[in-house]
Amino acid sequence: MTKLVKIIFRGTYGFLSALFPVKRNKVVIASYRDEELSDNFKALHARLNENPAIEIKLLLKKMNTGLAGKAAYVFHLFSSLYHIATSRVLLLDDYYFPLYVIKKRKETISIQLWHACGAFKKFGYSIKDKPFGPSSAYLKVVPVHSNYDYSLVSSAEAIPHFAEAFNMDEKRVLPLGVPRTDYFFKKDHLHKLVEEFQQSFPGLKSKTKLLYAPTFRGSGHYQESKRIPLDLQAFKQSLDDPEKYVLFVHLHPYMKDYVNLEDDPFICDMTDHYSLYDIMVLSDALLTDYSSVIFEYSLLKKPIYFYCPDLEEYTEERDFYYPFETFVPGPISKNTAELARDISQSGNVDKYQIEAFSQKFITHQDGQSSNRAAEWIESFLEASRRKRG
Repeated sequence: MTKLVKIIFRGTYGFLSALFPVKRNKVVIASYRDEELSDNFKALHARLNENPAIEIKLLLKKMNTGLAGKAAYVFHLFSSLYHIATSRVLLLDDYYFPLYVIKKRKETISIQLWHACGAFKKFGYSIKDKPFGPSSAYLKVVPVHSNYDYSLVSSAEAIPHFAEAFNMDEKRVLPLGVPRTDYFFKKDHLHKLVEEFQQSFPGLKSKTKLLYAPTFRGSGHYQESKRIPLDLQAFKQSLDDPEKYVLFVHLHPYMKDYVNLEDDPFICDMTDHYSLYDIMVLSDALLTDYSSVIFEYSLLKKPIYFYCPDLEEYTEERDFYYPFETFVPGPISKNTAELARDISQSGNVDKYQIEAFSQKFITHQDGQSSNRAAEWIESFLEASRRKRG
């Protein structure tokens, strides 16, 4: 079936490429992660949209469950081929099937922004033939992450890892910064956010606000179970004084429909009420396991705690680009008692370790990453126009 879809997509794209020319100023933003602009795309789109000479086309469609949902998504991808064929620049933030099965015309360049900041969990070709990665047999049919011309990353440190994951030349991995991190440098907005939150929830002002953001555990859009790794009640009872704390829970977009949270004043499910970045700013500390949000959170210079009861199993299945124990900027616990103890000893958190981690993996901490990416794209478009006269 995949081979047949590939043939149809490639043939249709080739036909459209022969029929229609590339539009010199057309930028296409394509994603299967969401149906509206978010994260890197939201930040970069806002900046590119300031340039009236650029035509922007959005191809945003989430793949829903069930046969009908998948069929609708395939139809969306098929109908998107015209815009891909006529684009000068194609921007992506994740896996994108159509690009891998076509013979992309030379006039179009594709840029992968990737949805995760920094190099943490292995992905792409780095985990080929591993349980979580693509098989060699599948790659022969669908060479995932192929046809990228460039990738934008957060620092030079990430270049070799992204080049390996995308099976591309390191010279094409550009450390221009991650557009969505500009959010953390909008001081007026952040100040207003905190003020409004305190006015809306005065009872939480004196509490230590812990953000729990576990990594997505599944494949595609599907969470493996309806449970999260941390036993929230056991954790609550292990804290030195539970009344001093409140736990903000923010679930990965692919988890929220599959995980049921308990009804408890200690637990605040913020998934649908505030963006993850908002909650990061509002919180006092982060609890996670293997989520790449640690990179962005390090910009805030707040404590980060790692709850990893399955570290050995997760490493075997997924693996990391660095040895986990020496890489992460915070204490690692294997059970709720250890996690509670680490939090109660928050004064022992090594702030210099967090700062060093932040500087190593996010080079540009100036709020201008969207601007740098947009200027690079604008320069490319301008050079193309001059070249063609």
